[in-house]
Amino acid sequence: MKRHAFECVLVFLLASAGLAAAAAQPAPLARVPIRYLPPTLLVEARVDGSPPLPFAFDTGTTTCLLDASVAARLGIEPRQQVEPGQRTFTFARAHTIAVGQAVAYDLELVLTDLSQLSQQLGVELAGILGYVWMEQFIFEIDYAREQLTLWPRQVEFIPPADTLPVPLEVHTGPGFTGAALFVPGQLNDEVTCKCELDTGADVGTLGAAVAQRLGAALATARRAYAVRTLRLGGRLFANVSFLVDPERGADGNPYLQCVIGNDKLKEFVLTLDIAHRRAFFRPQLMPTQPKP
Repeated sequence: MKRHAFECVLVFLLASAGLAAAAAQPAPLARVPIRYLPPTLLVEARVDGSPPLPFAFDTGTTTCLLDASVAARLGIEPRQQVEPGQRTFTFARAHTIAVGQAVAYDLELVLTDLSQLSQQLGVELAGILGYVWMEQFIFEIDYAREQLTLWPRQVEFIPPADTLPVPLEVHTGPGFTGAALFVPGQLNDEVTCKCELDTGADVGTLGAAVAQRLGAALATARRAYAVRTLRLGGRLFANVSFLVDPERGADGNPYLQCVIGNDKLKEFVLTLDIAHRRAFFRPQLMPTQPKP
């Protein structure tokens, strides 16, 4: 009888702990549609209270970009900044950029012509959301459900039990605003690499130095190369195709040697917690074919 009572109490305590953990999971700011339209992800955003506009959601872009013609329509005034020996960039500021109820304030914008990318996508692209917007939030990309979930960056995100936590490294290169995001990976079971997560790329890229370590021949232009294995986010992928870029990372810079694109990221539900330097990879259990 005592044993039965003890088991009942134990079950109650375990159930209570489970409910407490569930209750502790923070409520999201927003759950919004996101679409994988190769080579990038698309989401709707509002700039300074504008109607929703299509933006690329690009973890490989350090800043935020706005098409110059869209800026003119929205009444966003440009300003020039010239750097000696560099290109001339046109900058502006947005008071707010919102995705659903997730709002980032006072962001610098680079004004540019996005018509070429718009033609490639078949969508009139208003801009690109990059790192400086994303760092304000914790966000989860569910490719199969075409859903983006966002939480405030201050909360303590509690990942599902089947999610693998991976250290997230944030690196700022010289001359850049914002940063790029990296997780550890391994190529051919022998070459460890800092893998940049790039939702603005369809396929991955290898830099010159790591390609040579793998035995890939360098050419004057990009060429395809398949690695035997890629270990990423707790999964082992076989015969993974990359593009070798002979101009990327030829000086051995470890941050320019491996880019992971959507072709592999879509195999996961990917959560990035930039503030706490954590990435979470949950195996994708649903079909990942994009909708027509």
